[in-house]
Amino acid sequence: MNFRQTWEERVMGGYFDGEKIQNKLQWMKGPGRLDAIEKAIRQADEANDYYYRMLFRYDYACEATFHDDPPKAMLPAVEFARIFEAHPDVLGPDGREMYLMIMQMRLDPVVSLPQISTAQWEEMMEEFRLLVKRFNLGHRVYWWQMCRFMIYLDKQKAFEYFQKFWKTGRDGLSDCRACERCYAVRMYLAMGDEENAAIHAKPIKQRHIPFCGDTPHLMLLAYLEYYMDKGDLKAAIPYARELKRIGHRDRGDLSYVGAVLRCFAYSDLEPGVELMKEAFPWIEGMWNQKMVYDFYKGAWTVLHRLSEQEECIALSLPGELSCYRNDGVYSTKELEEWVYEQAEETARRFDARNGTDSFRIDLGLAMKEPRIAM
Repeated sequence: MNFRQTWEERVMGGYFDGEKIQNKLQWMKGPGRLDAIEKAIRQADEANDYYYRMLFRYDYACEATFHDDPPKAMLPAVEFARIFEAHPDVLGPDGREMYLMIMQMRLDPVVSLPQISTAQWEEMMEEFRLLVKRFNLGHRVYWWQMCRFMIYLDKQKAFEYFQKFWKTGRDGLSDCRACERCYAVRMYLAMGDEENAAIHAKPIKQRHIPFCGDTPHLMLLAYLEYYMDKGDLKAAIPYARELKRIGHRDRGDLSYVGAVLRCFAYSDLEPGVELMKEAFPWIEGMWNQKMVYDFYKGAWTVLHRLSEQEECIALSLPGELSCYRNDGVYSTKELEEWVYEQAEETARRFDARNGTDSFRIDLGLAMKEPRIAM
């Protein structure tokens, strides 16, 4: 079967070489890549090339999810679904997996957007469940999606979903094995079970399984937050230093940066200040409120410690922030207070959506000084 449109169909609106554009995009890196893919989408739409209309939307969703601002993947995913349902054979045998994958990328950011209600999330999960059933693919991913949202509503229920996830067989939609072990580490630590967390972390720490771009970052983050929440600075420091070394590549790493800042405020203040300065501009225009919240938690801790030593700090902040100053010089105490207000308001919005107080508890833990100050 010919899954591609004919040459005549693809060039009716003018010459369009999707393969050439795709090859150029493969060599691009950095923040400009997302804009370039968006331009490619417009060109494919104008040429009415169904294959590249979907392929470029898939590329856009991947770039937003892994290197930029994950909620930006949501609209292209919806558009992809409409095109796929009208032209289900264009992508060939791999189409169903791409379809489910991009719909998963549509689901991933919902937990990080407090303006999307729990009822809306449930509707989207039902749509995803029906797709999983339709293609008999992604059952394991479905249970993880249930778990990762539920952890903010009901931790015990989330752990039950995690157990279903772990017992369900892997398939072509499953995350890499290292990432899945990181999920296990996170869930066992959330339940206070350090022994089982260590069992799942062991092959990652010993590098006995292949890594993807998100490991061992996810494991390091889980342990770092766990020990900082317990107030055990000594145990947290090695994880923070390693995560800092590998986990501040682009603004998709804002949650990693925030966790490192929270630890460095008490262990490596000067490098923490420099890391905060580097990452602060990344929050500009960010849709993912969980990432911004995580960054603010760490930035508050650094500023809180710095305000004990310095009255002012020079920063390049996004002009959209209400605290922005033209001269770029900020009172550390005033900026500390402003950052806390942002974190507190975001925590309130998440808790209002979730019907719990989990974010306010989380913020309270971040405000506490660890037991061992260095």
